[in-house]
Amino acid sequence: MRVKFKSLFLVAGMLALGASNAFAQSPETVAALKSLDGDRLGSAREAFEKAASSSASAENQFYLGYYYLRVAGIEEEGSPKIAEYLEKAKAAFDKGVAANPKYVLNNVGLAGVLLGQGKLAEATAIIDKALAETKSKDEDVLWRAAEVYTLFSQKGQANDPGKAITLIDAIGALKKKKERPEYQIVKGDAYLLKNDGGPAISAYEEALRLQQDTQMAAEAYTRMGRVWKRGKNYSATQTSFNDAIKADEKFAPVYWEFAELWLRAGNYKNAAENLDKYIQYSEESPDVILRYVKFAFLAQQYEKVVDALSKIEGKVNDPDLPRIKGWSLTELGKYQPAAENLELLLRSNPKKVYPDDYRYLGIDYRELKQDSLAIQAFSKAAALGDTVFNNYEEIAKIQQAGKKYLDAAKSYGQSIAWKEERPDKKPSYSDFYRQGLAYYFHLSTTKDTTVIPQATAAFGRMGFMADSILKSNTTLTDDQKDGLKTFAVMAPLWQGRSNRLLADRSVALPYYEQYTTVADTTKNKKELIEAYQYAAYYQFLVTKDNDKGKEFMKKIIELDPANPEANRILNPPAPPAPATKPKAGAKPKAAGAKAAAAPAKH
Repeated sequence: MRVKFKSLFLVAGMLALGASNAFAQSPETVAALKSLDGDRLGSAREAFEKAASSSASAENQFYLGYYYLRVAGIEEEGSPKIAEYLEKAKAAFDKGVAANPKYVLNNVGLAGVLLGQGKLAEATAIIDKALAETKSKDEDVLWRAAEVYTLFSQKGQANDPGKAITLIDAIGALKKKKERPEYQIVKGDAYLLKNDGGPAISAYEEALRLQQDTQMAAEAYTRMGRVWKRGKNYSATQTSFNDAIKADEKFAPVYWEFAELWLRAGNYKNAAENLDKYIQYSEESPDVILRYVKFAFLAQQYEKVVDALSKIEGKVNDPDLPRIKGWSLTELGKYQPAAENLELLLRSNPKKVYPDDYRYLGIDYRELKQDSLAIQAFSKAAALGDTVFNNYEEIAKIQQAGKKYLDAAKSYGQSIAWKEERPDKKPSYSDFYRQGLAYYFHLSTTKDTTVIPQATAAFGRMGFMADSILKSNTTLTDDQKDGLKTFAVMAPLWQGRSNRLLADRSVALPYYEQYTTVADTTKNKKELIEAYQYAAYYQFLVTKDNDKGKEFMKKIIELDPANPEANRILNPPAPPAPATKPKAGAKPKAAGAKAAAAPAKH
């Protein structure tokens, strides 16, 4: 799948709700925040919604809006849910402002919504006003303003890590302040947005020093691992993630991060194991399972994808689900339901179509023996500009299997042209071999001699490329050398075969003669006999040089002493004995056929 999903892991920490009531949260609020930090999103949402519905206070509305702001920040790029979550966040913050205009954290939340929409200037104006109202002396306002500046990093969104760092440092300058690990987490995130790994690690280490519970320790270690991962220091990445697990083995986000690391390394087994632990320690809410599904697909765990999808069908509205299910079912070889899902996808969301949608559908139709539909699907995938999968080659194979050889030859030509445009997929000698064969089979079955030049050229390119690699590559194994030599040697043979239908027999002759100079008398005995026989009959029928023709027949005898054709020419049967005069009185024999027939002409 060509979509890069963001990690679910984002900013964590206890919420503070005003200078006069900083960190004075109820046990239910603390539990809900820990659920949010631990990716137990459904539980967190239920708790925040319950609190907001039971008491529509400015504080409760802020929590609810903050939840939606957070989940908007962790959605994959381009997801329609981003706008949905931002709208819900705004609705909650607006209610909070209406309930208590002096509770400025809701204004900071509204600024966060604007940042999610890419409106940096408008967001900054609201934050600056909130800071002015609190004279930049409210820890919570400084902290949350810094935090919202770091929540969004995708296309069409906005952030300002420099201002986030300045605001966190402003907390440190206050006379009355508390040292909170949460502040350092935000500061580390800001430095990470700036791609400044050293200060980011230092901030997370400070958060680790200040932490007072195992979840915060796991969080700090996990973020340190993310810094190392971005710097491609994978050994340090694993160490940090393992430290996070040692601190709190039930901290779900670290398993997600670990799974992403293994996925990047192509170790799907380890990726899947960590993915399973992630779902074990987060929760099976529709939101989490949806993210699990997308990650499992990237990890090529298609059975897990299909199983997980069955748990959320009808519970979530995501236009990508038919695509993911269709692709997964195709990979599992369940072609009929796969085709049905992809057909549904293409009907319901025709404006958002990937080449792979048609490519997978083409595979489904091909395996269901619906060749014409398969060719249509592969053609549409190619027309959409598929730069990964060679749809033309698939079309050619279907056409060749259906004995539509000329169509296949043309499709192989498109396949070759497609590869020539790809820097990493240049055509090989085998591509020209397949194209040449398609032209040859068309020629053989229809006697359409107009394609002889194309067939000859294709086989010529095949032989030239194989021979060039053989001569220029000094690292080839013996098996590779043998394979290349086979293609190089067979080129003139196939060129001769392609030209033998021409009325002018002299055109094919040089190719056959060339073949006799390069073929192996042990490996290519049958083909050499074919070449010598063509040369012999060229002499018999065109130049009328029977002696030279017999020389070629002798070469055939050397290869195959029992060859009937060569023996008939070189060792004709003895003529019948002359008739004797009948004795007197003998009855005459009945009239019969001629004693012997003339040798067959060729």
